[in-house]
Amino acid sequence: MNIFSNVEHQNSQDKDNDAKEKARRMENHTVELREKKRLDILRKNRNIDKSNQGSEQSQQERGGLTHQYQALMSLEPEFRAKIEQIYKITFKFEQIGELVIALNSQDVLFQHHGCIGLRKLLSIEDSPPIQIAIDSNCVPRFIEFIKQSTYPVLQLEASWCLTNIASGTTHQTQSIIDKGAIPLFCKLLLSPFQDIAEQAIWAIGNISGDCSVYRDMILKCDGLKPLVNILLNTNDRKTIKHGSWALSNLCRGRPLPDYNLVQEAVKPLCKVLTQETDSEVLTDSSWAISYLSDGDEDRIQRIIDTGVIPTLIRLINHQYLSVLIPCLRTLGNVCTGTDEQTEEVLKYNALPEIFKLVKHQKKAVRREACWVLSNIAAGNERQISQIVNQPQYVQWLFECMIQDSDEIAREATWVISNCTSQANPQDIRKLVEMNVLKIYTDILKSTKDVKTIAVILESLKHILECGKNNFMQGNDNPFCIQLEQFGALDFIEELQRHPDDDVYRRSLAILENYFDLEDEQVIRPE
Repeated sequence: MNIFSNVEHQNSQDKDNDAKEKARRMENHTVELREKKRLDILRKNRNIDKSNQGSEQSQQERGGLTHQYQALMSLEPEFRAKIEQIYKITFKFEQIGELVIALNSQDVLFQHHGCIGLRKLLSIEDSPPIQIAIDSNCVPRFIEFIKQSTYPVLQLEASWCLTNIASGTTHQTQSIIDKGAIPLFCKLLLSPFQDIAEQAIWAIGNISGDCSVYRDMILKCDGLKPLVNILLNTNDRKTIKHGSWALSNLCRGRPLPDYNLVQEAVKPLCKVLTQETDSEVLTDSSWAISYLSDGDEDRIQRIIDTGVIPTLIRLINHQYLSVLIPCLRTLGNVCTGTDEQTEEVLKYNALPEIFKLVKHQKKAVRREACWVLSNIAAGNERQISQIVNQPQYVQWLFECMIQDSDEIAREATWVISNCTSQANPQDIRKLVEMNVLKIYTDILKSTKDVKTIAVILESLKHILECGKNNFMQGNDNPFCIQLEQFGALDFIEELQRHPDDDVYRRSLAILENYFDLEDEQVIRPE
């Protein structure tokens, strides 16, 4: 068997009605960039090597990058020269049998030849022989090689092979998990050789991206801590890109991971988001942060303490929805916290930037923006005033309520409803002067959306109660008079017959508490 034939130069290349409404979540929100499709793209990557594909580009790139391998440069000169000769070979599918034999040889040079050759074939872009390598029982041998540190190139190449096998199907990924790959890769993150640690990052990213079970296995093996340390202490662009991708895979998925196991990821991810401009890096880190910010006040404060809020506000103007939406989502999550935490968003002049998105051409962005605003509107009086005292903002919300789709109209209605829940009386009167009662009446006349009807009825209760307590004209509530003039009373009476119990009870409460009706006009429960 001539294992050193077909010599060519090689290239190695890089894959929650009241204030408590703030806890309302986006559970049913599926953004236009659908999660499943996005994760299919981002969760797994194969470390592609173009040196074995014969393209013009690869012909030009062959050779140089191998000499940057720290693992390679650690070898004795004579042995390194022999390994470099193997790197120059272009391998073909027909040679897989020979490569498997070499892989299982007791000769160290043959082992390198088999491992490098198989890695090159597993690294091609189209139809890599992942299943063939598994069926040829190569995985146990690769596992054996990554356990030893005597031959770092062999350790690197075997790691690369396993990484690319992990980029395949769940069944294929399982083949390396069953052989104990996870704790080994977690250990390799601590390798003194940057190229080996880099390959471990690829593997951790692919394995954690496959399913939540594998992700949790890595987290329980303490695989997150060394990855965090790498990201906090590197300026290498490739390491930052791959590390942020792997770290984001460890922070997402359904069910979400135990927060106690991933909380240390907040700092490096926020650092990356603040310092980087690459859209893929921003996408990975921003989605991970959106998941990490979804929770109690302590989680929110951890995000705030990194100083990332101004960056998030800047990035909601990003050209890519894959960056814009998770950054907007994170701001919304922060605004589900305390009033003080909401203020951390508002103090950086976020409100004008968020309101711009209410007019965005993309439905997903308009919906998300209205959700964020509904959380801000569930704040204190001063925060609500920042919305109500801008007539243009209120008008944009009214337009969404009247003209947009049911789900966006509902979210916009939540903004106004939350404002009426906690606003000072003068701000509620401003909303009435801006025709909110007419808007509500028109929607009640036309919508069939039960949730929107319930939200409007809750808001009407707050408005009418405000009029009763603050603006009575003799024995008359001016807000009740106006509502009746718009013809809303007939519709509210009719809602007593609504099949939804919540709608029925809300409409009944309004009629009983704010209007003098004949008994036959009020339908009481039996």
